[in-house]
Amino acid sequence: MSRLHMKGYVLHLLAERGALWDHQIFDAVHAEYGLSGGYWLGTVRLTLTDLYSGGLLDEIETTVDPQLSGGEERVLFKFQLNDFGRERMRQSGLLGVNT
Repeated sequence: MSRLHMKGYVLHLLAERGALWDHQIFDAVHAEYGLSGGYWLGTVRLTLTDLYSGGLLDEIETTVDPQLSGGEERVLFKFQLNDFGRERMRQSGLLGVNT
């Protein structure tokens, strides 16, 4: 996959892998772009918030697990791409018409 902007990459990731926890999405972004640290974690969380508030993602589960959030008690969110998000991806050229 060629380098996409972060929002496009997150959408593509969810389209390919299905529902993911926010920390799994951050790990994938970290691996793809080589970004780490609190600033980039916040940026990924903000990107997810933006995509969710835009109606492209559904929040399907939440949990608090300090082991998965760096020892902190933080709410973790599981997101999945919804039909509207998939349609917007097709319209913008991020997905092929048969995907």
